[in-house]
Amino acid sequence: MKKFSNWAPPGVMREKFTATDFESKRPDGRYEATLPFLMHAIRNIKPQLSFDNVHTYEEFTVWRQAVRSKLRELLNMTDKLDVEFKLLSEEKRDSYRLYKYEFYPEEGLVIPIMVLIPEDVIQSRKQVPAVICTPGSGGGLGAVAGEPDDCFCRFPFRNRQAWWYCKAGMIGVAVENPATGTNNIDGVEYGLVQSKFFQLLPLAGRTYHGFITEQRLMIVEFLKKHPLVDNKKIALSGLSLGCGGVLYSAVVSEDIAAVVYNDFVSAYNQRVLATTEIAAGPNRASAQLPGSLKWFEIQPDLQAALAPMPAIYSEGGPWVGHLEKITRAYKLAGAEDKLEIHYYDKYADPAARIHDTEDLKKITGLTPQEYLEFANVDPSQHSFHAEKNVPFLCKHLFGKDYVCSDELKELFKQALKEVSATGK
Repeated sequence: MKKFSNWAPPGVMREKFTATDFESKRPDGRYEATLPFLMHAIRNIKPQLSFDNVHTYEEFTVWRQAVRSKLRELLNMTDKLDVEFKLLSEEKRDSYRLYKYEFYPEEGLVIPIMVLIPEDVIQSRKQVPAVICTPGSGGGLGAVAGEPDDCFCRFPFRNRQAWWYCKAGMIGVAVENPATGTNNIDGVEYGLVQSKFFQLLPLAGRTYHGFITEQRLMIVEFLKKHPLVDNKKIALSGLSLGCGGVLYSAVVSEDIAAVVYNDFVSAYNQRVLATTEIAAGPNRASAQLPGSLKWFEIQPDLQAALAPMPAIYSEGGPWVGHLEKITRAYKLAGAEDKLEIHYYDKYADPAARIHDTEDLKKITGLTPQEYLEFANVDPSQHSFHAEKNVPFLCKHLFGKDYVCSDELKELFKQALKEVSATGK
């Protein structure tokens, strides 16, 4: 008979899981503990809309529409996307203007955004592409626009996404994640605010990514009517946490022209099942969409569903069941030229990606750091990669003959030299 205790002196009980904690100790294979049973049950779910079941282009087009419909259903979003946007101010900057707006997605809520428009676009009244930009965890609105910001940012020059696109001749739009930045509560650590936000969402019958996706689509509607925006060339760009809303919005909307996914590709279920220490932080909670695994893996199946839309994945990821799946989707759609995959410099050489033949679905017992090594991730360089993302979008939105200016190339070099504000 086992002796269990929920209350024990410090140092008596372990604070970490091991791989053997999730193995059955019985000859009949049953589990005496509910946590390893649940891990086992989830591991054996076979998503009904997995891209693994798609083998022809005809099947792909039907599958993609089914994924779009099911995702919209799971996100539980509002259908009201045409909402009021109010211009608060217009300020001149060097070679562009900064417009501050707020909009009202639902009763009692206000969301701020910043819109950066090149001066020559304003003077010529020509229509150009627009890019909606979302930061990583804790990132503030000002930082995305290249403005002073109270929120801590490890790479303030690299991560000013909207500013980069504006410098390349596009309209950059900065917007935050829910419960972060100016959406945070003053003086309270943003992780605590996010955790409480995630706790309350189910009580309201809402999902995190439904909340953020419907707001992104409201901005899309706003941009479609903007006199200086080419409404056939609206793109989405995200860094880290901001990639979720980018991905979901691009899957469910027919108005998105291209996607910048500035994070590593990760199947959330595989990450949780492979690691021995199950992270309970707010960023992990943001990856969850209740009921989704019955239908598809988040994120790889949804990323496969983007094909043939131009998409760039700036920070690599695992190959088996991840990047391999996305690559196969673009090949099936005849759109291999619209897909770019880049890795961190540390893993740019294929020889450095020593786990690329391994299937994370069959692995357990990893620490979080070991998982990142399996996924070819260099956390020290996790930042916006303007030198990759900006030329990609320009090529697909301005045309394949587009060439970055010498000024922009120099700015790319400057960004690559930036040292993290943490020193590591």
